[in-house]
Amino acid sequence: MLKRTRLTFTKDGVTASAELLERDAPETCAALWKALPFEGTLYHAIWSGPETYLPIDPRIRIAPENQTTQSQIGDIGYYYVDGGRIAGWPDDFSEIAFFYGRGARPNMPTGPVAMNLFARIVENLDGFAEACDRIRLEGVKPFRMERME
Repeated sequence: MLKRTRLTFTKDGVTASAELLERDAPETCAALWKALPFEGTLYHAIWSGPETYLPIDPRIRIAPENQTTQSQIGDIGYYYVDGGRIAGWPDDFSEIAFFYGRGARPNMPTGPVAMNLFARIVENLDGFAEACDRIRLEGVKPFRMERME
């Protein structure tokens, strides 16, 4: 049975669900499933186009697997970078990235980065994308990612 997560904009009441890609990214899926739930602030990416991201505990470090720099609408990726490797990012940083529109490409200030592709939104992608897009005009949003059991 496929594992699913619920993605919720907690103040807006918008929810979507995503399936884990356990066959393609088993280590990433296992580590993130174990660490769920994640709750925090969802930000809009600056350099990646139609992408939002949720910073997570930077102690969660997962080796590269199923990496891509070419995201598709509905893809969910994991990214980690050691502090000090990118100018302006002095601290370790982990995130979960949600790609919600055409033309999104994972980027940092120094250019493209490869992310572990580990999940895909399978329900209410349109509503999720609309809520993500509103972050650009309305500002950051409280967000929760949790197991669906």
